Amino acid sequence: MSGDSSTETPGFAETRIAAAGETWDAVRTNRFLGLQAVERLGSTAGPVIVEPTAVYFLVPAGSTRTWDVPQSTGLSDTHYVVLPAQGKTQPPGPYWLLPPRRPLGNTDDLRRALEAVQGPRPTESNVDLASLTVDQIKGFTYALCGNRLYADRPLGTFTTTEGLCTEPTELWACAPTCSALPPR
Repeated sequence: MSGDSSTETPGFAETRIAAAGETWDAVRTNRFLGLQAVERLGSTAGPVIVEPTAVYFLVPAGSTRTWDVPQSTGLSDTHYVVLPAQGKTQPPGPYWLLPPRRPLGNTDDLRRALEAVQGPRPTESNVDLASLTVDQIKGFTYALCGNRLYADRPLGTFTTTEGLCTEPTELWACAPTCSALPPR
């Protein structure tokens, strides 16, 4: 799975810094969503890198140029990824959750898995931004139902011209899917 050595730079502890967009692209997401997506993908997941706060999925080169899934980023031509040492399968530091010898993952399958684990995403018409409470804005209670925050999932960043949400604000909902929002 190693790329052309001219696009890799040695890093610390046998890691390599490799250019995306040549032999593969990557999709970066937070660890919470990424590990759930791996579970949903099962045996069809390609190589997966885990860092303390992020998960990277390796997919075919060029397949992330139009990537638009919330809470994730497609990494292609102008990006670099830290590749763990070839046999590293445990922390500390970046490690291979699924080894680099696997075939690259399918970008469409990954998109579906990430969308599924995020649950329905509200639109501004589903969330009355102007009437959110301080506790909902600060993340102490859920933005959709007002219940106390225990297990959560990000809804995304929202802004409105009135009320408490006039600055870009990350809102949270129940995990699993909040009953205040109808399923997709």
